[in-house]
Amino acid sequence: MEWVAFIISIIALGLSVLAMKRTGGVAEMKKEVESLSSLGESLRKKSADILDRLEKRVRGEEKSTVKQDGGESSKTE
Repeated sequence: MEWVAFIISIIALGLSVLAMKRTGGVAEMKKEVESLSSLGESLRKKSADILDRLEKRVRGEEKSTVKQDGGESSKTE
């Protein structure tokens, strides 16, 4: 009985390899992943900009300016 299950699993593996080759294979999958990752990066930047603007509107612009001198930040009034 174990042999029948083993043979069926080998046949299923072979069919899955054939299906993957027919749909474009690994090269097509890599292109799709790269496309989606660049889209994700773009969406991440846009959402960061939107959240930055939203934070400024909610908190309001700070009344004191911030200067950065050599890595240290100090507020001037």
